[in-house]
Amino acid sequence: MPESWDYTLYIPNDLRAVTVCRRTLRLILTLHGLTGLVDTAELLATELVSNAVRHTKGPAALRVRRSPEGVVWIG
Repeated sequence: MPESWDYTLYIPNDLRAVTVCRRTLRLILTLHGLTGLVDTAELLATELVSNAVRHTKGPAALRVRRSPEGVVWIG
């Protein structure tokens, strides 16, 4: 059974957060041996975080987790 884990990155309403989130997500996935997901995950995170920063006034969060079944969730 795959190891489950859960990370939440709290981000300010600042466009620089997009780069920080991409780099952090790449590090998390690499540390867990999921390098095959990095490119797609970075694209998804970039869209989510840039939309949050551009279209909201407050802080946001990016969560990435792996379920006990091995499913990786990003949101």
